[in-house]
Amino acid sequence: MNNLEIHFFTIVINGSPFIEKHIETFRNLPMKWHWHIVEGIAELKHDTAWSLTTGGKIPESLHQDGRSIDGTSEYIDQLKTLYPKQISVYRKPAGKFWDGKLEMVNAPLKSIKKECILWQIDVDEFWTADQIIVAHQMFQDQPKKFAAFYWCHYFVGPNLLVLTRYGYANNPNFEWQRTWRFRPHFFWAAHEPPTLVERDFSGKVKPVMNRGVFSHEETEAKGLVFQHFAYVTPSQLTFKESYYGYKNALANWKKLQTNTTFPTRLADYFTWVGDDTLVGEIESVGVKPFLTIDKL
Repeated sequence: MNNLEIHFFTIVINGSPFIEKHIETFRNLPMKWHWHIVEGIAELKHDTAWSLTTGGKIPESLHQDGRSIDGTSEYIDQLKTLYPKQISVYRKPAGKFWDGKLEMVNAPLKSIKKECILWQIDVDEFWTADQIIVAHQMFQDQPKKFAAFYWCHYFVGPNLLVLTRYGYANNPNFEWQRTWRFRPHFFWAAHEPPTLVERDFSGKVKPVMNRGVFSHEETEAKGLVFQHFAYVTPSQLTFKESYYGYKNALANWKKLQTNTTFPTRLADYFTWVGDDTLVGEIESVGVKPFLTIDKL
């Protein structure tokens, strides 16, 4: 009996046009689901404090009173009206920032009252309904597993994606944990990388994944490779250039889009990449995007 509900959660600021692309997938799921949307700007604290050393900042041009400026807020309000029992929205009072992304991801947990599958979906990450159904069944069939690792197709342009693994954007030491078996006493100790933990009877905090984890090999064998459209629109680059301090991110991304010789080293364009990760065209590896990128 498929009695495990799925609780998706997304933290977002200026998530258009991606925020609008998820609901159709969720609506086609046969199991009970709930989507927790946590909106607003997170201060550069805790997990994201590292960006201060690279020049990260939060200019007023990125937000309005700590909220989105691209229609995301209005869309979320509409969604909440349409699906009042399946969507929960979490925001700070106008003008207030979240105390880092760690506070954002912990915000929905108090409202989850029973064991479920907890599923992180960043606003620019996508799965098919069939993939979600398979992953749900995987957790249903193996109750001793509490977390899962996945590979992803990581897009760095509308038609470009990372070709290599074991480096930037596909480091198996911490990427990508996206689903967990959740129980109400669990909480997030970190967001980067996501670290769901529990406190045992002695008071010691332990990562939930220590209970048992699905490996990259297991999930890939079931076709569970998701797509992350991390760098496909100019607005994404503009945001990351400011928020993370990625110097000249937009200009260098535009150069990458005009490159004609592949594969090429991502570090030659993204200065924050410190390894030999290679980029190629999606046609060369036969990956079909879940979204029509050129219309975004």
